[in-house]
Amino acid sequence: MRRRIALVALLLPMPALAGPQDAWTIDPKSSLAFSASQVGSIVSGRFPTWTGEIVLDPSSLASARIDIKIDTRPVSTNNRDVDSLMKGPNFLDVQKFPEARFVSTAISGSGERYQASGKLTIRDVTRDVVLPFTLSIADDPAQPGRLRGTARGRLIIKRLDYGVGQNEWAATGQVANEVTIDLNVTAGRAK
Repeated sequence: MRRRIALVALLLPMPALAGPQDAWTIDPKSSLAFSASQVGSIVSGRFPTWTGEIVLDPSSLASARIDIKIDTRPVSTNNRDVDSLMKGPNFLDVQKFPEARFVSTAISGSGERYQASGKLTIRDVTRDVVLPFTLSIADDPAQPGRLRGTARGRLIIKRLDYGVGQNEWAATGQVANEVTIDLNVTAGRAK
């Protein structure tokens, strides 16, 4: 009887598992930027140092996963005063919380429009978010036998939900609560 069950189990189709061939290598020229309103003017900046693991095959979204780790310490707006304030204890507190992170829990969509549901952690505060993004995948003309993927997305968060803005900065009169995060990711993988 056990042999029969084992044989039946072997004959059943196995679920598709993401393998190394589905892992994308992120191009270092990819960008992760943000913007917020400060006293009526837009302040823009970027996180120049981040890494990620992306496993995504549009034909097998059940096994897709995204895990992005963002080094908050080199955050830059190209304004020394703003950068110092952002890195300090009232905002990102980069000495205490040197990393932010996004980990997907589900990815859905089709064609070129997708969304990644997941957990975003900033200052050790984790919230559920949904990141809508477009994705295009094509043969890489520079590297035969490889694919090139481009993903662009925008996520709007409330900084106070993550404790970004302590003491006098907990009010939204000078710095708006909404922060827009823009990503532009280019990555490659074998066909």
